[in-house]
Amino acid sequence: MNTEAPERLGPYRLVRKIGEGGMGVVHLGLDGEGREVAIKVLHQHVAADLKARDRLTREVETMRRVRSPFVAEVIDAELVGGQPYVVTRFAPGRTLEDTVLTDGALEARQIIRLAQGLCQALVAIHAADVIHRDFKPSNVMLVDGEPLVIDFGIAHLVNATRLTQTGMFVGTPGYLAPEIIRDSDITQAADVHALASTVFFAATGAPPFGTGTFEAVCFNIMEGRAQIDKAPAWLRGWLSRALQVDPAARPSAHELLRMARALDPSVTTFNETASFDGPTGTKRMGSGTRVMDSYSDLLPPVRYAKPAPPSPAPPRREEKRREEKRREQKPPPYVPAPMAARPPHADQRVAGYPAPQPRTAPPPPAPRYTPPPQYTPPAERKKYLFGSQFTGLLLLVTLIALTVMMPVMVGAVAVVLALVLRLGEYLFGDLVKRRQMRGNSGADPLLVVVGTPWALVKSALVTVVHVPLALLFGVCVWGVLHWVGQMGVNEAAAYAAGAFAAGLFVLPGGGAPRKAVTRSLTGVLRTPGAALVAVVLVGTAALFAVMFALGQEPVWSPWRAPESVINELASEARQSTVGLITGLIGSLLDGLGLGFLTNWS
Repeated sequence: MNTEAPERLGPYRLVRKIGEGGMGVVHLGLDGEGREVAIKVLHQHVAADLKARDRLTREVETMRRVRSPFVAEVIDAELVGGQPYVVTRFAPGRTLEDTVLTDGALEARQIIRLAQGLCQALVAIHAADVIHRDFKPSNVMLVDGEPLVIDFGIAHLVNATRLTQTGMFVGTPGYLAPEIIRDSDITQAADVHALASTVFFAATGAPPFGTGTFEAVCFNIMEGRAQIDKAPAWLRGWLSRALQVDPAARPSAHELLRMARALDPSVTTFNETASFDGPTGTKRMGSGTRVMDSYSDLLPPVRYAKPAPPSPAPPRREEKRREEKRREQKPPPYVPAPMAARPPHADQRVAGYPAPQPRTAPPPPAPRYTPPPQYTPPAERKKYLFGSQFTGLLLLVTLIALTVMMPVMVGAVAVVLALVLRLGEYLFGDLVKRRQMRGNSGADPLLVVVGTPWALVKSALVTVVHVPLALLFGVCVWGVLHWVGQMGVNEAAAYAAGAFAAGLFVLPGGGAPRKAVTRSLTGVLRTPGAALVAVVLVGTAALFAVMFALGQEPVWSPWRAPESVINELASEARQSTVGLITGLIGSLLDGLGLGFLTNWS
C-alpha cells in the first residue's frame, strides 16, 4: 500500500506534515491564492470505513455551526472523493501538550488566560447544541498565548444518533468524563469535566487522575479521585466544581466562565467546606461528592478512644487582637506545586502524560513561538504559484505570436477561447466558492448543469462588450505603428491583430479567462518539477513562435491583405467622387446656356 502523501489535494498544495492522529494526517497546505491552511486527510484504511466517513461529515457540520475566535473554523471540505479531507484555518503555534511537556507547567496568569479562553470556546460550542467530547491538551493550540480548539474529531450534535457501539467509547482516557466510561447518557457536562482536566494538566504538567494502566486511570475517573491537591491552591475550588463525578453537580459553560473570570492567584487557601459522614470518616467536598482520602474506607470500622476535651477558648479580647493581626498580614506569594521527582515508567503514557523533570528554579515564561525551519514565510508563498502563472504568460505570448502570423484565423480562435474560458470560470469558480462556504455536496453537479444556460448567456454578453474594446485597442496600436512608426499597412495590421488577442485577456473584463487558465494550470502542474518542465516546453514553443512571427509575412487567409483592400476601396471612392462632381458641373452649365464650354461631355 502506498503510504506517501499526495503533493496536491484538489486546489490545495501540500507543503509538509504537521501532525498525525488516529483518524488521519494533518498537512500544512496552500490554497489557490497562496494562503496557508491546515488540511486533515483521512488514513486510507479509515477512509474505507463508512462510519469513519460519517464521523468526518459530522465534524464538518459541527465546526460550521460554531462561531468563536477560540475555535478553528472550517474553510473547505471534500467528503465524497477517493481521499476525504477537511481544510481549516492554520494556527502557527504549538499544542498545549507540546508546550507543557517541553517548557513545564504554565504560570498563574497563563493558566487564567487559558481557562477563560477555553471556557469562551465551550460557551460557543454549547450554544450551537454541540458536545465536543474530546477536550484534551493535544487538541488545544496556543497562538500568542490564546487557546484555539482545533479538532472536533469525535464531537456530535445533541440528541444525534450515537455512532459508537454499545459498551465502547472513543476519546483519550485521561480526559474522559465518568459518564462516557460508563456508557451512560452523555451531556454537555462531559465537556466541562474534560476542560477542567485540560486546565489541570496545564497547571501541573500531569493529568488529574494520574498515570498508569488504562484500567487504573478509568477507575480513578469513575471514583472521582482527582489529584486536586497537586494544583495551585487558588485553582482547586474551580477544579473541584468542574471535576464532580455527578454531571448534574458540575457548572454549565457560562457558570464555568464566570468562575474562571473570578480566579485570583493571590488566594492561597483552599476555601472548600468539608463534612464527614458517619463513623468511617468519609470526606465529602463542599459540593457533596464523595472522595476517599486513603484506603482506610476499605477496612472494617474501629472504635477509637474518645478525644481529650479541647482546651478552654482564649478570652474574646485576645481572639479579637489575633484576628486583627491576621488581617494585617499580607498573603504569602504564590509558589507553584512541586514537580514529580521520579520519571514515570514507559507504560504510563498509555492513559496520560508524564510529569516534566523537576526544576531547581521556577520555570521561565514560555518563549514566543518561532516557526520551524520548514515554515513557509508569506513572502515565499507565491513561489508555489509562480510556475503556473509564468506558464500562463508564455501561453499568452505564443497566442499573440500566432495571431501576428495568421491574424484572421487565430484572432477568431482567440475570441472563441476567451468565451469558453469565461464560461468555465463562471461555472466552476462559483462551484469553488460554494464549497468554501458550505463544503462539498452531492447536488453540485446538478447545480452546474442548471447554471450552464445562465453562465453561457452571461459569458456571451460580456464577450460581446469586451471584443469591441479589444478591437479598439488593436486599432490604436495600428495607428501608432503606421502613422508614428511609419510602418507598412500590412505589417502594422498584423501587430494590431496581436494586440487584439492580448486585449482579450489583459484589458478590463479579461480577469475571468485569466483565472480559468491559472486554475487549470494549477490543477495540472502538481509539482515544482512539472511546472519547470512546462515552463521549458512552453517557453521553447513561444520562442519559435516569436521568431517566425518576426521573420515572415503574415497570412491573411481567408481574407485579403489590408493594404490591397484599402487601396481598392479608396479607388472606388475616388472614381465615384469625380463622376459626381463632373455631372453636377455639366448640369449647371447647361442650365445657364453655356453647355458648349463642357468639352468633356
